[in-house]
Parts: sequence; structure tokens; C-alpha cells
Amino acid sequence: MEGKELNDEKTDLHEVELFLKNKATCCTEENIGQVLSTNYVIVERILNWLAGLDLNSCAQVCKLWNNVSKTIKSRRHNLYWMFQVSTHSDDDDDIMDAHINSADHKQVYACVSNSEVGAHFHSILKEASAEPKLGLIFCNDRFFFKPHHYFVDFNVRSTHRHRKKKKPEKKEESKVHQSQRMKYNKPVMNFLAKNFPPSCYLLGCAVPGIVGTPVNYSAPVEAETCPGFSGVFLPDIPGVYVHPFTVTEDEQFLASFDKRSKNQVPMKDVSQIIGISNDTEVKCLLLFVREVLEDKSPVHTLIEHYLVKQERNIAIGGAVVPELGFPYSVKNKSRVIAGGVAFSGENVLAASVLIEEHVNSISDLEAKLRKLKTCSIPEKKCVAFMFACCGRGTFFYQRSNVEAEIFHKVFPKVPLFGLFGNGELGINYFPKKTSKKRNINSTPTGVSGISWLHTYTTVFVLLSFEN
Repeated sequence: MEGKELNDEKTDLHEVELFLKNKATCCTEENIGQVLSTNYVIVERILNWLAGLDLNSCAQVCKLWNNVSKTIKSRRHNLYWMFQVSTHSDDDDDIMDAHINSADHKQVYACVSNSEVGAHFHSILKEASAEPKLGLIFCNDRFFFKPHHYFVDFNVRSTHRHRKKKKPEKKEESKVHQSQRMKYNKPVMNFLAKNFPPSCYLLGCAVPGIVGTPVNYSAPVEAETCPGFSGVFLPDIPGVYVHPFTVTEDEQFLASFDKRSKNQVPMKDVSQIIGISNDTEVKCLLLFVREVLEDKSPVHTLIEHYLVKQERNIAIGGAVVPELGFPYSVKNKSRVIAGGVAFSGENVLAASVLIEEHVNSISDLEAKLRKLKTCSIPEKKCVAFMFACCGRGTFFYQRSNVEAEIFHKVFPKVPLFGLFGNGELGINYFPKKTSKKRNINSTPTGVSGISWLHTYTTVFVLLSFEN
């Protein structure tokens, strides 16, 4: 009897334990939804692990998650990049010679098939922590004009909508609800833009060859023939102001500045192009031109204006490229001849160096790049650009990846991006740290007296966002 009573007591205790356990579980399941919809600290710790695209999805769950997602995104200021090339031709039949020497002369950069190029693009965007406000994309011309060979989800018909007949204009009331996403002049740019926030400004260049730094690879690569792309993307960064712009044939009126009194360029004309106030100091100017520049062209006037205005205290880099991809305005029917980006702000530091045609040895090249190092520009949040003549590279040095390799030797922690073009824009500018505010000429006159358009050269631009 005693044994039976003991067994009954054990059974009762076990049932009580199960009841309490189930009750605690039920309470937890009932309360967990309330915790995740009211506890800011816990939600923030969870969402902080997510990428930018995932945060956008979470922002639609409830008001708390929306506020937390916005706060997290506002604290993320890291720039990111992508680089990938293919070993295959457009028809995917013959394999190209994609062996590119790495920094130690022993490894070979592993290129991939056409479809993997597009897959790399989507994977980087999916994992990106910050939303970009500016994207600079350098594409091989085959990638630029035949994107359907690289993106399996590329729809030719959907990206040619701007070629159809213009629809009747809608009423003003309905325009408020239209998307604010920018429309681009090229199908590939419209396709790429769909993967970015509507406010992100993309500027693309179709060029013979590209330069880039792979995400999982330490050294930059010069891909002179392989189809692919190289891109760098900048989010909102405190103390950094980005001013993308295009120059059209409508700006030809600037070419007549030399006929005005005292050769003065009215500042309002130039500021209208860049969209920047007259008293703002531009730290760096990147410019990409679709055709060979002539004297008194609007681009010529633009560069000379800032060289004179800021007494040559500006980093300049760019190239003459076969084609540009940019947002276009329906109201502006004029042909775009150039596109660029101006950088300003107290947290922007920039320098540029010109590698002349006669610099053809490793020692001279390294000595030139060492001058950039003497500027003591912070390299933690820094990016560099390389604009080289298509006549340099392997043909010039008799082996590949020479200039990118030496740059990596001097700046091992700075990612490098750029292109091989048909002409280079740039000057030697090595800023010195000073607490004094630079003089800005309010009435620039005359010309700078220095050459900034070159051939058979390479221009390196160092751009830091941490002062």
C-alpha cells in the first residue's frame, strides 16, 4: 500500500511539473509578441544584425520596428563595393585569357562565368549594411550593352519603356502618387537602379577596361579585356556632401565666357550645373566626358573655373569614355556630353597625382605614389580611383596589373577602382594640413595655367571621408 501511495504521489508531482512547465511556455508564447512590439532595446539588438534590405522589410511590420530600422540605418556610414569579371565571351563559347597577376606574382585572380557576374551583383546588394546615396559603376562595354548575357532576370522589353511613344500627360493630382525613382538613359542602368533605393544616384561608364578590388581579395585588379563591372557605393556620411551632375549641350553658353568683361565666368552659371553654392569649397571633382574636349567647351570652362576659384586647391580626376549611363530629364532634350560628382564638406580630404607618359619604371611609379602618402590622408574610411589610358597597362609595361599592384603596396588598406579610357583628366594636388580656411576667389578670372587633359597617362585620386 505504501508503495502504491508513493507512486501516486510521484505521478501527481510529475503532473504538477508538466502543468507548471506548460503554463510557463504558454505565458512566454503569449508575451513574446508583446515584447517584440513594445520593447525598443530588445528589438534594436535583434534588428542590428540584419542587412539594409532586410531592415526595409522589417520596417513594414509595425511602428516600433519602423522607428528602430530608421535609427539603425542612420548610424551606418560604411561604404561598400563590388567587382567581378567573366572569363567567357558574350556568346559563352570561347574562354578568354583571364589570368591576371596578383600582388605576389604567384596567385591568379579567379574569374567566373557570365551568369555568376550578375549573381555577384545581387549577393553584394543583399548583404550590404547601408543604403547608398551615390553609386559609381565602371563597366566593360560588352557588359554595358549586353547585360542579358550576365543577368538571368534582365528583361529587355521592360527596360526599353522610354523608347515607346509618349503617353498623354496625367493630371497634376495623380503626379503626387508617382514613384520618385530616377529614369536612366540606358536599359542596363534602369535595370541596375531597380536594385537600389529610389534616392540613390547612379553614374555608369562603358569603357574598354576596368579596375577594381574584389570583396574577398586583398589586392586590386586591372581587367583590361574581361567583361564585367566595378562599382563603389557611398551612403550618407556626416560631414560629407556629394553633388552629382551632368553637363549637356545646353551649357554651351558657358563657352562664350572669354568674350565677357575681364574674362570673368559668372559663378551662377557654373553653380547651376553642379548644384552647389558659390561659397562652397569643392574638395574633389570626378568628371567623365563622352567626347574629346575642345577649348572653350562647357567642361573646359567648368574645370578652369574651380582651378582658378580655389587657386588649384582641388583634387581632379576623370577620363574620356565611350559611353555614359545617367539619369535623364524628360524636360531636357539636350544631349549629355559629360557627367561627374563633386565632393565637399569638412570631413572630406582628397589628393591626386598624375603619372606622366615618361614614367615607365617601377621605381619611378612608386616614387610618384609615395607623394600621395606624404599627404597623411586618413585611410580608415578611404577609397581611391585610377584613371588610365588604354595604351598603358600590359602593352605599356609588358606585364599586367603593374600600377594597381604598386598602389596596393603603398596603400594596402585602400580599395582601388577605376577604368581604362581614351584620355585622362587630372592634376598633381598634394594638400597640406592647415587650420586656416582656404581662400575662395569670389570673382575668378583668367585661366589656371596648368594642363589637366592628358594622353598615355594615369591619374590616381585618393578620397577620404574621415577628417
